[in-house]
Amino acid sequence: MQCFVEYYKNKRKGVSKIVTSAKSYDYKKNTISRLFAVQALFQMEANGKRYSTIKKELKETFYMQQIQGEEFLKPNYLLSQKIIEQAAKNQIKIDIKINMAFNNLWNLKTIDTTLRAILRAASGELLNRKTPKKVIISEYVSITGTFYPRGQEQKLVNGLLNKIIEDL
Repeated sequence: MQCFVEYYKNKRKGVSKIVTSAKSYDYKKNTISRLFAVQALFQMEANGKRYSTIKKELKETFYMQQIQGEEFLKPNYLLSQKIIEQAAKNQIKIDIKINMAFNNLWNLKTIDTTLRAILRAASGELLNRKTPKKVIISEYVSITGTFYPRGQEQKLVNGLLNKIIEDL
């Protein structure tokens, strides 16, 4: 959860005005939901946790008012759940699409676990076909920047997701 808290703190510092529109609020809420999905997919791989365990932990976390003393907007639980379900259910298909996007230059197994989780979450959401593709790419590139501030990984994720979109 530390990563989530840092992400939220950084986003909060960058806000220079009070957000009053419901649309802006939903945008932030959905960004946080996507971050939760990435973290859940990371935990599934890194800790060998099953989807049922992650789903239970995710639900418990969503109903907390604070994490490590930081208050946050309540994420959209259903969005996170759908992303995780799609990514877990279609992992083989998603992994094949990601490997194809690498054009045999790299392999999904050779990249960092966090990048794999980001790419799988984005691909899972792309399979839902409810959110515009450009929004999904923008959101996950932004989330990538939270984990990798140098920017190289953001370019990689942006390029790969654009290639993956062509195949879905």
